Amino acid sequence: MRASIIVNGNYNGTMYITGELIIAADGGAEELRKRNVLPHVIIGDMDSVSEETLDYFENMGAKIQLYPQEKDETDLELAIIHAFKHGASEVEILNWQGERVDMILAMIGLLSKYENVTAVSDNCEIGVLRTGENVLKAMPGETWSFLPLCSAQFKLVGFKYAFEGEMHVESPIGVSNQALSNEVRVNVENGKVVYIRWRKKPS
Repeated sequence: MRASIIVNGNYNGTMYITGELIIAADGGAEELRKRNVLPHVIIGDMDSVSEETLDYFENMGAKIQLYPQEKDETDLELAIIHAFKHGASEVEILNWQGERVDMILAMIGLLSKYENVTAVSDNCEIGVLRTGENVLKAMPGETWSFLPLCSAQFKLVGFKYAFEGEMHVESPIGVSNQALSNEVRVNVENGKVVYIRWRKKPS
């Protein structure tokens, strides 16, 4: 089962919710209300969502899970934990774009902590690849970028610019590569690698 987690970002594009379990992480509930989408549960300390929205969704049958503001986990991590605890085998994170670069970096940290979690929009997809051969779907001509956390040894297959060896985050030479086929491979020998797949050409 796939779970869709909607966070409190700032994205005005099309939101494709493909999960069977819909979770709003705190202020993500406001975005779902604007789009007339009912979440199964709203999770967080509720510092970014109005009482009116909470009452609206609760009256429609959504569950509310309130956590204290002083806690070790972010609202997104609590939502991820809930998703896997309730049967999800994969998780997509939606509405993550916006000015909060710190939150985006924290999200990437969670992508590296939990397997089968990706951040998705209609423009791009972000994920973290682990040790082994990773086979990924692609489209010829797509822009892809690869960044190690914080160093990794890996090999790219099916891209315009070949790479095999160790890459360090201080030397991010994996930015702006180009897929050559409908299937690409990233063989990670050690470490973890962040990938960004641009479904639409970035400006």
